Formats: sequence, C-alpha cells, structure tokens
Amino acid sequence: MLDRFTIAERLCDRLAIIDGGKIVALDTPTGLVAHVDTEQKVRFRPASALDDTLLTVLPEVTSVERHGRQVVVTGTGNLVHAVTSVLVQHQIVAMDLRAEQASLDDAFIALTGRRFDHSAQ
Repeated sequence: MLDRFTIAERLCDRLAIIDGGKIVALDTPTGLVAHVDTEQKVRFRPASALDDTLLTVLPEVTSVERHGRQVVVTGTGNLVHAVTSVLVQHQIVAMDLRAEQASLDDAFIALTGRRFDHSAQ
C-alpha cells in the first residue's frame, strides 16, 4: 500500500507543505526534496573484488564506505549512473543494488521540525 507522500509525489506537479495553517513551502515534489538534501547513497555487494579508488575518483562521489561485504557510495548528481557505469566497465556485478535519496517525508520533517502523522484522516 502506498503512503500519502508517495501518492502525492506521483500525481502532483506542485505541492504545498502546510504547518500550523501556514504554507511553509510550495514547490514541485523534486524541489521540496531538494530542500532537504541532495546527497544520495548507492548500496551494493560486489560479486568480485572492487578497488574503492575506482569509485572515489568519480566527481559525483563524496565517500565510499564498507560494511562487511556491502559497499555504500555517497554522493550527488547522477550518482547511480556514475557508479553503475564504472562497475559495468570493470565487469563487476552489483548484487542487491539499492539507490537511496531523501523523500517527501524527509522534506516535511526538515521544513516543519516534526513527523507527519500518517494515521490522521
């Protein structure tokens, strides 16, 4: 089941975030999310050896961390494309690849200072 923010993000060209009866932000879903954080993360497990330098030299990448076998690449811009291009170029299969970025829920919290009550009707 989709939550309200996911539905709004898919259906709306512009959204207003209202807090205490006042509009605190009015923008496109992407624009509201950009207010929060432009940083993204790509998580994956390389199927073969991976030299972190292949990723750290990319202009989109701000950091590369390892958590066991999992690699977490943080950055901005077209991070997913940059990371997957390097992996393909070096014939490294990315298992369990996930791309993460801020959501409208994160934007609401950042702009209002509180969580959205999803149970409210």
